[in-house]
Amino acid sequence: MRHPSHELFRVRERADVGAARRAADRMAQAAGMPPRAIEPARIALTELGSNLHLHGQDGYLLLRPVDDPPGLEVVAVDRGPGVADPTRALAGATTASAGLGVGLGSVARLATSFDLYTEVEEGTVVLARFALDRPGGTPPPGPRAGGVSVAAVAGDANGDGWAVVHDDLGCSALVVDGLGHGPPAHEASRAALAAFDAEYDGDLCGWLQTAHAAMRRTRGGVAAAAKIDRAKRRVWFAGVGNVQGRVVAEGQSWGLASHPGMLGTEHQAPRPRLLDLPWPRGAALILWSDGLRSDTSLGLDGARLAHDPTVVAALLHRDSARGNDDATVVVVQDRADGP
Repeated sequence: MRHPSHELFRVRERADVGAARRAADRMAQAAGMPPRAIEPARIALTELGSNLHLHGQDGYLLLRPVDDPPGLEVVAVDRGPGVADPTRALAGATTASAGLGVGLGSVARLATSFDLYTEVEEGTVVLARFALDRPGGTPPPGPRAGGVSVAAVAGDANGDGWAVVHDDLGCSALVVDGLGHGPPAHEASRAALAAFDAEYDGDLCGWLQTAHAAMRRTRGGVAAAAKIDRAKRRVWFAGVGNVQGRVVAEGQSWGLASHPGMLGTEHQAPRPRLLDLPWPRGAALILWSDGLRSDTSLGLDGARLAHDPTVVAALLHRDSARGNDDATVVVVQDRADGP
């Protein structure tokens, strides 16, 4: 399933929070959500945006529609003072310094799902999802996936894209990057994603050949995909161009290098090498486009990887985005307690 891009709203003044709320209304209307369903997200945006305005440094909101279940995803990111006592903040208490704890408890109660990562003097990431209908029961087995994908220019078409498809054995994840940025790059990445939706059958190298043919009608681009098999405890990877990847497990790390070349522009389709690596229990897969630095996965530890994969992706994007290109990072986490 392909995932929509995030819209990024830098919060420098209160009016920026209103712009994020209006975007939430627009996304909800496009998804057919009634006004009552969007109200919790609008309240949360006000709370989180006000916190960023008052206390966050380089703070911004990420907002996108989600499909499973239908709703909205809100991520607040900053490099502010952090939350000294998250437990008290979520209970509704505030610290003497009036840190970023203001309103966090109300956001957690309004959200369908919620996660908070914070480091004192380093910053905070808050994730809140708002579903049209609250899902019941326990989460499905298998890997969890999340990502952040942001256009180089606010309001422009994103030339990057990503998708994740689950199966009985695990899942496959894809990152694609159209050449350049803006509408022509967006068209190229959409062609590759459409080929993934329609024709991917688990054969990574075969799909890259299909993507090459699909992108011939565009300016072309690069892409990489990985397939996880939890029964065999293996992960396979194949890529063309400069999309990078890494598998991270406790005390171990494996780089995933793509084959040089371009999709859609060369006369003959590139023939990437299929990499076969272990997938230990509790491992994480990270894929990212060249809108992020090559050392994107460095610094991840157990404390960060214990959080929702979208929170992890938002941290990596915050700390590694170059700022002059479309940027995408996707995180897939194994469930350490599963088979």
